[in-house]
Amino acid sequence: MNRAAIARCDNESEPRNPTRLSALICATSAFICVLIAFGVTQSAAAEIRLKDDLGREVAMRHPARRIVTLAPFLTELAFSAGAGPRVVGASAFSDYPPEAARLPEVATAAGLSLESLAALKPDLVLAWKDSVRPEEVALLSRLGAAVFVAQARSLADVPRILHAIGTLAGVDASAAASAYEEKLARVRARYAKRPPVDVFLEIWSHPLTTISGRHFMNEALGICRARNVFDDLPGVAPEVSWEELYKRDPPVIVGVGSALTDAGFRAEWREHPTLRAVRSGRLVFVPPDRLQRPTARTPDGIAELCAALDRAR
Repeated sequence: MNRAAIARCDNESEPRNPTRLSALICATSAFICVLIAFGVTQSAAAEIRLKDDLGREVAMRHPARRIVTLAPFLTELAFSAGAGPRVVGASAFSDYPPEAARLPEVATAAGLSLESLAALKPDLVLAWKDSVRPEEVALLSRLGAAVFVAQARSLADVPRILHAIGTLAGVDASAAASAYEEKLARVRARYAKRPPVDVFLEIWSHPLTTISGRHFMNEALGICRARNVFDDLPGVAPEVSWEELYKRDPPVIVGVGSALTDAGFRAEWREHPTLRAVRSGRLVFVPPDRLQRPTARTPDGIAELCAALDRAR
């Protein structure tokens, strides 16, 4: 109790016994301290519980202090969520933001280095469902780390994963999630009335590979009012035969990841001059990290894609 409160008590009309008043003040203060201490203890003991995309319950006694990410998009999302300073290791090709490229590398296309990962002593590992094996999840859990396995097939997965990382790391990711959703809504509204156009979406050229089915890259095309002519193929990233491409002969070809530059992309396709898109010069190139990774930057990549498709219509 502060001096002003004591003064108010002393000024009351009913006379007080100074000794009793002091005892009451001390007892009240002690009670308040006990309540505060109890609240802190309860807060510290409260576990964080969250289901991952394997349906597993991930539990942590405290917010993550040391995080390892096993996919470039998860590295980027961790930084976007505000947990970047806690990321101590990452997979190969984690190159955004720039400080992510300086992190120790714990996984490559060849596999996961459990020894390197264990040496970093993470309390949280963020893994990608499409690249981590069940036995690896079990091994990582035995190291003492909580393992959150995320799937990202839809544009709606980005804010969901941002919020999940925020919960696990004890940071507020709501601003990043809201900014993503607002950007995406603006792009969607801007191009909603464009005339539809068929395209071939190329993510790799040797062998020729596309994206099929319900996938955020096909969603991105849909926002731009474009449709991948091979979205009906089975699988996620099916190979496409040249014979079938010539047969469907779409008016526009979109390259995402098949070349490093626009010039390189166009040079490769000039080797197939009889295709309608090549003849008319309707070739669209978008840098791969803007569309191949579902991150907070994806709406910017979609806006770039839509603008390029507008020019190619």
